[in-house]
Order: sequence, then structure tokens, then C-alpha cells
Amino acid sequence: MQFDPKKVMKQFIEQKDLMEDQIRLGIESNRKGYFRLNFIDRDEKPVTGAKVTIRQKTHDFKFGCNIFKLGCFAKDEDNAKYEEAFADLFNMATIPLYWDAFEPEDGNMRFDRNSRFIDRRIPPEQALAFCEKHHIEAKGHPLFWHVTTPDWLPGDFDDMKLYWLRRLQAIADRYDGVIKTFDCINEVCAVPNYVREKRLSDGYRNALAVDYSFPYYAFERTAHYFKKSRLVLNEASGPWSFNEFKGVSSHYYLLCKDLLRSGARVDILGFQYHIFNQPENLEQAADDYFNPRHLFRVMDAYSTLQLPMSVSEITLPGYDDDLQAQLFRNLYRIWFSAQNMESIIYWNLGDQCAAVSDGWAEDQYKSGLIRNDFSKKPSYDVIRDLIKKEWQTNLDLDTKEDHVYFKAFYGEYEISVLHQGRKITRTIHLSKKGFEEFDFRF
Repeated sequence: MQFDPKKVMKQFIEQKDLMEDQIRLGIESNRKGYFRLNFIDRDEKPVTGAKVTIRQKTHDFKFGCNIFKLGCFAKDEDNAKYEEAFADLFNMATIPLYWDAFEPEDGNMRFDRNSRFIDRRIPPEQALAFCEKHHIEAKGHPLFWHVTTPDWLPGDFDDMKLYWLRRLQAIADRYDGVIKTFDCINEVCAVPNYVREKRLSDGYRNALAVDYSFPYYAFERTAHYFKKSRLVLNEASGPWSFNEFKGVSSHYYLLCKDLLRSGARVDILGFQYHIFNQPENLEQAADDYFNPRHLFRVMDAYSTLQLPMSVSEITLPGYDDDLQAQLFRNLYRIWFSAQNMESIIYWNLGDQCAAVSDGWAEDQYKSGLIRNDFSKKPSYDVIRDLIKKEWQTNLDLDTKEDHVYFKAFYGEYEISVLHQGRKITRTIHLSKKGFEEFDFRF
């Protein structure tokens, strides 16, 4: 091992009291609410002495992962294991819409399940069928990223726009409102906007020279076609960096603010969190990416834009199983506690799910939640325990009154009330923006 786990975790250890207070207060304030159940008879008179059972069925908060490897394994049993591990943990799935693989030939858009196979670039219909079966919300990624464009596109930016609009309309005609969220554009601040021919060694094979104003054009045109789906401004990991973060003067913050000022319909701010550190460099992440006070400071700054936020892509190296699990537990709780956060989306479910192409090998970070043999790492269990146990509200209440108050995580519940042998069961959505009181009439 080329790093000291204690040095990687040093900020979490030193700031434990601060972190735990912030997490507890944030979760209680932002992820839960108080609700009242009233018990009455058919004449609107109060009923007392009921027994109440409250069982949480779903979370409003979204816990996701990319679903790029669905059905891509050689063995049916491996595909089944992948599906089982995915559906048991997540309620959101990121679907690949990278332009170069989605439309490899001019006009040939790979919507349908019988489209030509491309590893990690499954057709959206295949992913949506899985999502519908397992009640998982789909997210499209991305509608435009200037480094994954097809080779057949014209090299001139203005000439390319006609094909871009055709792509947007075709996807919107099928999926506006069906796929509830799309990454509108990807990595504007992190990836160069090419104004001259790229170097062969820069790692972006299909980079296209684009106008510097393309983010404004992208949101204006995308909003024209997508009336129901929400649009994400998705950025790489830079906003979390201690060196890059300048509060409300940070590059990403200023881009967000200017887009909003221009009238762009930015619905969600996406923050990637890829720790692409080799073992010998992992300790370097301790002072910013693994620093609770700094992470809270970043989220507080961007919350002033008053937009929902998403940790939209996450990679945590798995060189040491126990260390990875500790990082997961701390980071997921920090993000879950943040006021404006609405989703946390991991990137590669398994070590065998990572991208390996064109000199870029994500599998070197061993970041999956499951191993190559599909056995679950401790990090998988950590996330599952948080979602399925720690962040669950399941109550059994007896009351002598004609009502009960209780506090619960936002989500869908099955609530049963028993009174004098008669049982009433209802499915009720408890949400921040919904009803606070519900009547059970006997």
C-alpha cells in the first residue's frame, strides 16, 4: 500500500464533531418533516385509541448510478447479478446518450433495443424497460458534450448546429417528460473549448471546435424542445477543489450565475466528484475533497443560487476496501444533509463496469461497489445500510388521542390504522411540498 489510510482520513477524524453536528442538523432539517394523522368517524367526530403502523416504501431523494453495463456481459448469469445489485440499491439510473455512440452514422440514432451493440452505450429503450420494471427514475447523459461528437459531423460549428437541433428534436419527441432529467451540457469549465486542432495526446478523440458561447446556445435551444424534462448544467470535479474554489467568484459559479442572468433555464446544478488519484497521490485529496468543512463551504456557496443540486458522478478509489467504505459513509451523509441537494449518483457499479478505451482506463481506480466476480464490497453494504436502514422511518404508535404527530423522511409510505378491530391502510406520499395532515375515517 502506497498511502496511509489515517492520513487520507485525517480531516474527517479531526473534524468529527463539526461534521456529525452538521450532518445531524442538516438531515433533520432538510430530509425530514413533521406530519399529522387525524382519526375521525363518518360523522366527523374524533376517534381515540388507535394503533398506527408506518412503513416507508420509497425515498424522494434520489440515489443513482450509471446503468451503462446493463446486458453487456457475456454470461446471462452475470447480467442477472448486475441487474439484481443495481435494482436493490438505486432509484435513479443514468442512461448513456453520448452523441458519437448514439448516432454513429448520420441519421442512424440508436434508440431501439435491437440496435447494434456497443459496450457501455446501451440503447435508451433497453435502459428504460429496466427502469420501468423496477420503478427507477431515468436520467439522460449528456445531450451535448463537445468531445464526444460523431466523426461524420461537419467541422464547422455553425454547420454542425443543424444536426445538433435534429438530435435534440428526435430525443425530445420520444422522451420529453419520460426521462425526467437530462444533462444539457457537460464539463464546460473543465474541458477545453477547441479553437485549434487538438493534440493527439490530450485524451479527447472526438473533440469539436465550438464557439465559446455554446453553453448559452445549448440551454436556449434545448429548452425549446424539452418542455417537461429538467435540464442540468453538469460540471467536472473542479468546483470541489480547494485551489479552484473562490466562493461566489469561482469559475463554475460565475458561469451558472451568468446563464441564469441571461434567461437560461438551468434547472439543476450538477457537481461531479471523480477522485482519479493513483495510490501514491491519494493522501493529497485529504485537504479538499476529503475535508468536511470545505465540502460544506462549497455547497453553501452554490446554494445561494437557489437551485437544486446533484452530486452527478462519483468515483471513489477502492485500493483499500475498508478505507473506501469509510469514505462512502462520510461523504454520502455530508451530501445527503445539504439543503439543496436532491440526488447522489455513483458512476461505475462494478470494477468491471469502468471505461477502458483510447488510453483512458477508469478500472485502474478499482472504484466499483462490486468486484469482478460480482461479490459486494463493504462500500456497497455501507450505502445499502444508509438507504435501507439509517435513512428509513418505520414506526409503531399507540395513541389515546384522536391524532398522532410523527417525523419522517420524505417518501412514499404504507400507513395502517387499527381501531376496534377495523383496519384502514393507505399509501401516502409524505413530501416537503405536499400535505402535512391526513384523515383516516372509520
